[in-house]
Amino acid sequence: MKAILLTGPRAVTVTEVDPPEPGPDEVLIQVGLLGLCGTDLGFYDGSSNYLRDGLKSYPFVPGHEWSGTVIGLGPGADPALKGQRVAGHNFRACGRCPHCQAHRVRYCPDRSEIGVLGPRPGAGAELITAPVSTLTRIPDALSDAAGVLLEPTAAAVHAVERIAVTRQDRVAVLGAGTLGLATAQVARALGAPTVIFDPQPGARELARQLGLSAEAAPAGDDEEAYDAVIEASGSVTAVRSAVRLVASGGRVAQLGTPHRAVDGFDAAGLVIRDVTLHGVLSGIGYWDRLITLVESGAVDLDTLVDRVFPVDDLDAAFARLADGGRARPKVLIQVGPLLGDASDCRTAARDARTGARR
Repeated sequence: MKAILLTGPRAVTVTEVDPPEPGPDEVLIQVGLLGLCGTDLGFYDGSSNYLRDGLKSYPFVPGHEWSGTVIGLGPGADPALKGQRVAGHNFRACGRCPHCQAHRVRYCPDRSEIGVLGPRPGAGAELITAPVSTLTRIPDALSDAAGVLLEPTAAAVHAVERIAVTRQDRVAVLGAGTLGLATAQVARALGAPTVIFDPQPGARELARQLGLSAEAAPAGDDEEAYDAVIEASGSVTAVRSAVRLVASGGRVAQLGTPHRAVDGFDAAGLVIRDVTLHGVLSGIGYWDRLITLVESGAVDLDTLVDRVFPVDDLDAAFARLADGGRARPKVLIQVGPLLGDASDCRTAARDARTGARR
């Protein structure tokens, strides 16, 4: 089968590898779409902290955001799964530690994450295997593209619920990328007055198209003005700003991942104003709530998609991902056939070839 292989910085190719076989309680999945995010860009250009810290090394198959169709069953897998469109989380836990026994797999100290952490290959291949326990069926109302976006944006639901946002809260979201736009929509669905900050004009325009309030940067009178602040970019400037924006007794969710230590982080300000700070890892456990929001129309994921690239134009896909001026945050790669209704996706599969050349 074909698989995407990263062999070094800016060295990516499509190669032939042996197809995997599903084990007990696993299924074989034909991947349709693969999503790219900042983590993948860091692997592509060599800047990733996972590479720097020795947690990942070339060569490897990338990819951790995907949607596809179950085409084979391992021993013990439910036959009803065959033919289902699915997406899934990328954590592979040990199953033995106290965290796993308590169903807290995101805290497993021996976990791996496909395409990100540890030796397991990612989802950038025509076929992958996955434990049934990691999968979520994609409802008919969702496109294949929306199915890909469930993995990253479920973390937005986690962030909003982690800091217990209510309709009485004034909410600031820092960053209008995939995570930020999803987070702002989730907070809005709860009735909370929400503003999203991003320096890029295109990102702000997209936020406004989604019905969100968007500004380039906080104003002077925004200091300590928000009950809940969600940092969704990983930007060093935004991480520092979160402390300045949160009100006394407020809550901060650090959803974005800075790729280096943040100098000048005002920890004293958190203490003096009695602020609660939460780090937010993954959206495991929040997929069903996200799907309900997407099905209801409260959260629009399809509009976040910038372009779908064919799998044989990977350098162009990563170049587009690196373009900070693009208005829509999500870049996808078509790895295999699409079975869902893609009519609402910004770039349906039939446009992949022409879109990649634009």
